[in-house]
Amino acid sequence: MKFVKVLTAVLVSLVAGMMTACIGGGSSEPTRYYMVDVESIGTVGAGNASKTVQVRKFTIDPAYQRSNIVYRESAYTFMFYDLDLWASRPDQMLNKTAVKYIDQSGLFAKGSKTAKPDYEILGNIDAIEEVDEGSSRYAHLDMTLTFRKTEGAPLFEKEYNERLTMDGSEPQHVAQSISKLYGQFMEDFLKNVSQNMGE
Repeated sequence: MKFVKVLTAVLVSLVAGMMTACIGGGSSEPTRYYMVDVESIGTVGAGNASKTVQVRKFTIDPAYQRSNIVYRESAYTFMFYDLDLWASRPDQMLNKTAVKYIDQSGLFAKGSKTAKPDYEILGNIDAIEEVDEGSSRYAHLDMTLTFRKTEGAPLFEKEYNERLTMDGSEPQHVAQSISKLYGQFMEDFLKNVSQNMGE
């Protein structure tokens, strides 16, 4: 009798496991990856194209170091999308995008990787996220950009902290809006870099 009860329990467990697999255990959502793209920005003032610059590795608040896209529903919540990720860590992604903007600006000569550059650009990211407030969704980017002579005092430094209404509710709209914000930041930053070169 005891053996029959044990056998029945085993069979019930097996059937339950098979039903779970049939109902949906075998299918899974694909992971999706997103990037910040270079936006079209206004013409930067003429600079001294003989000078060189290096974009240092950006720093980032530890809460945003992972690749998962962050979304927040209040000042007290901090959540991650499970299957919607940045293609690389946000600090690395924005760093590479900054290099593209600087190359397109024509402000600087192509520097040697071994020679000491004339200038440095640094970035620190305090927030990169989606903010949900009721039916409204915003992309939020908060970062500080610094332009200085190599290992010297800042020639120009500014915190950029803006939100932009998203065109939709999908994570791809976060990437699109963050790209637009970053383009606005870089346009203003590079204009100020142009004005502060040679000081």
